[in-house]
Order: sequence, then C-alpha cells, then structure tokens
Amino acid sequence: MTTEQPAGGFRPDPRFFLTRPPLPLIDAIAVARAEISHSDAGQHRISHAAPLTDAGEGAVVFAESARDIEALEACEASLILTNEKAAEAAAARFPEATIAIANTPKAAFARLAEALHRPLSDLAGDEELPEMDEPNIAKSAHLGKGVIVMPGAVIGADAVIGPRVVIGPGVVIGEGTRIGAHVSISHAVIGRECVILAGARIGEAGFGYVADEGRALPLPQLGRVMIGDHVDIGANTTVDRGTLGDTVIGDGTKIDNLVQVAHNCRIGRGVLIASQTGISGSCEIGDGVMIGGQAGMADHVTIGAGAMITAKSGLMKDVPPGERWGGIPAKPAREWMKDVAALSKLTKKGGSK
Repeated sequence: MTTEQPAGGFRPDPRFFLTRPPLPLIDAIAVARAEISHSDAGQHRISHAAPLTDAGEGAVVFAESARDIEALEACEASLILTNEKAAEAAAARFPEATIAIANTPKAAFARLAEALHRPLSDLAGDEELPEMDEPNIAKSAHLGKGVIVMPGAVIGADAVIGPRVVIGPGVVIGEGTRIGAHVSISHAVIGRECVILAGARIGEAGFGYVADEGRALPLPQLGRVMIGDHVDIGANTTVDRGTLGDTVIGDGTKIDNLVQVAHNCRIGRGVLIASQTGISGSCEIGDGVMIGGQAGMADHVTIGAGAMITAKSGLMKDVPPGERWGGIPAKPAREWMKDVAALSKLTKKGGSK
C-alpha cells in the first residue's frame, strides 16, 4: 500500500476534496485575519493548506512557536502564519516565504484552509460539485439493496457490498473486500480481501478544534484513510481521516467492534485491537502489537512493535517495543502488578483496625 504524498509536499487528494482557485497573497492573509510581518515580494499565490513539516510552493502553514520554526530543516511554504514572538525567527530561517502574524495562528490557518478546500462529500447537490467520472464497479462485484456509490469511486473485482452502504466520491475498495450493511466510507483507499462489518464509519472528519474568539473553530480535516490488505474492522468501529496527512492501517491488522481510531493514527501490520479501545489522534502503533479491550491512549503516544497492552489500560506515554504494560496510568506490567499487590495489602491492614 502506497501512502506517500507526491513530490512537492502535502496536498489534499483531489479524489476527495475540491480545491478552489489559488488566492492572491493579500486576499489569503485577509481571509486568515492576519497581518504581514515579512514578505520578499508579495507575488505569491496561495493554493493549498499543508503541514509545517511537508509544505511545497503555494502552501500555507502555521507555526505556534519559534521552537517549531527552529526544528525545521527546510520549509518551502509560500505563507507562514505565526505569532509575534516567532515571526522574527521565521523570517530569518525562511526569507523567501511571506510571514504573517495572527493572535492564534492555528485559527488563522483553519479559516484559510476552509476557504481553499471542501470535501467533495459535502457538495452533493451543490453547484460547486465538479464534473467527475461515473463509478467504476467491476462486473464481478456484488452490490446489495439500497447501496449508494458516488462519482469517482472504484469497486474491485469480487467485492461484496452489503445493503444500505454509502460509498463516497473517489473511494477505492480493493478486490474481494466485503463490506457489511449500513457502513459509510469516505476519503478512503481500502485494500484487497478486507472485511468491514456492519455500521462501521470510515473516513469521517476527526475531532479537531481551536479556540477562536470565544468559540470552538473546527480544523479542516484534509487527509485520507489508507487501509492495507487483509484488514478486518469490526461493527460500529470508527476510523477518522487525517487532518494534514493520512490515517494508516497496515496489512493484516484486525480491529474489533466499537473501537475509535482518531485522525492521523498510524497502525502497523498484524496488530490486534480488542473492543472499546480508544486511540487518540496521531498515535503510532508498531507491527504485531496486541491491545486489550477498553484500553485508552492519549494523543501522540507511540507503542513499539510487539508490545502488549492489557485491558482497561490508560496510556499516557510511549511504550518500548516488546514490553507488556497495564494499569492507569499504564506502566510496565510487573511494576503495575506490584503496585496493585501493595495497595491490596494496605487496604487489608486498614480494614483490620
């Protein structure tokens, strides 16, 4: 499965997103509600939103601190939205970019990204809906009663699509994949011989907001879901698309019912995840990891390859490869069991007085 973006940095996939014509620099800054701090010329046109670490020409990005700027080896973005404290560092590091200042750079970025991009799935019946190819459905695929397949979608040979499934614009479903009843799939590329059970939701927007003028402003979710071959996804499980990048599930991974996989998670190959597990945004799970039921993890946690997480664990920090962790907050299993035993002794002593 190929998940890399084309050369030139991240861009929202045109199979899933409508990108409007580029905005002149001054117009883009006005939409963002920012003010120019530094500009080499002012002739830039802003064509798309991108992450700070993977931006090409024409991109708008945001940086919330000088540390974010200094950590970059390179940045080809045409417009960097930042705050007053970081503006000087940004101008010094990237003199060819235009630097604009906003009180909340992430909110400014969200406003401009929303002006540039819209999900095609939101445009049904809208005059903006672009011309798209008819769905490409293999002759040997079987579609149940009431299935809706939107323009641009591709359904491979011998795929079985259950009743009342909704397949969004541009979605790709590989050969031999089976989709259960009432599933909805958008912004996704799904591999061969996968199984997705009834009621699953693949490719919905992730939970991302930024405080802006007393309200919660949604961050546009402009990434995809990329699912490998031989992946199973249980009933009523949700896999959110990425924000500025992809949510990835590797070959052979098996996910139980009622699991939440948030935006930008990257799950390796052969991973087993039991029911009611909640995986927060931008977590990385290595190959062969096993996660017990009702486990939960904070965002940006990394679980190394071959690790085991016991049921009901609460992960707040990274887990090294091959280790077994448990408890709340989770720690190496031996430490956790010693703590449980010590607490049990204390409570017994207290109760005997």
